[in-house]
Amino acid sequence: MKAFEQLERLKRMNRLIKEEKTGTPEEFATRLGVSSSHLYRCIEDIKELGAPVNFSRSRKTYYYEYEFEMKVSYSIQLITEQTAKKVIGGFSLNNASLLFYESGRI
Repeated sequence: MKAFEQLERLKRMNRLIKEEKTGTPEEFATRLGVSSSHLYRCIEDIKELGAPVNFSRSRKTYYYEYEFEMKVSYSIQLITEQTAKKVIGGFSLNNASLLFYESGRI
């Protein structure tokens, strides 16, 4: 369920940046449960997506330069393996799949 953890972390990042309550990069990384280097990669990733993220040394927080909205959402639907094969034409996505079969296999 790593994908869901990453999406939840992204939502938390967005909320803390929006509220300007991240603290220093080290504090922010600790709040998110990641290393500082991982945090920097995440910040770069959301910047590449168009997020106007900056850091204020005087306020010790990340912030958005201007009004910015990031929506992170997902939904889960249980389907049978047969239905999955119909949906994706029989192509198997193996471990990268976000399709969960009723048989309990992930």
